[in-house]
Amino acid sequence: MSDEKVIIGRNRYLAENGLGLASYTARKFPVYFFRWAVWLPNPGFLPTHDLHHVITGYRTGLIGEAEISAYELRGGCGSIMIFILCLGAIFFGMFVAPRRILRAWTQSRGARNLYRSKIPYEVLLDMKVGDLRQQLGLPRSGYRTNVE
Repeated sequence: MSDEKVIIGRNRYLAENGLGLASYTARKFPVYFFRWAVWLPNPGFLPTHDLHHVITGYRTGLIGEAEISAYELRGGCGSIMIFILCLGAIFFGMFVAPRRILRAWTQSRGARNLYRSKIPYEVLLDMKVGDLRQQLGLPRSGYRTNVE
């Protein structure tokens, strides 16, 4: 996967999770708390957040979102809303899988994320996953792949 283009990884991620590009421009997005959806205003960072899933290998769901939140919080949030969402996900994730969340926090030390990147999104999509990972200080293989 590290030799494929980011756009291929993003499209696979969206398809595997029943998501679509329309969510990027929607006015609101759901945050799930068990079975219940809480709809929040879309801060406009979902495309970047999804690329974080692609490059880290963290899945969706409570634990995966808490892991990605540890990575995003450690690398610098793009807005106060993302900061609050990350704290909330990490908080709940610590009750379910504290070791995984702590591992994600530890692994993310020194890594950067895309929230403050000057690279245009279209250019990011054309990059190879492994190259983008290296540029951001992640291992070329990502953090978690094929792990439940």
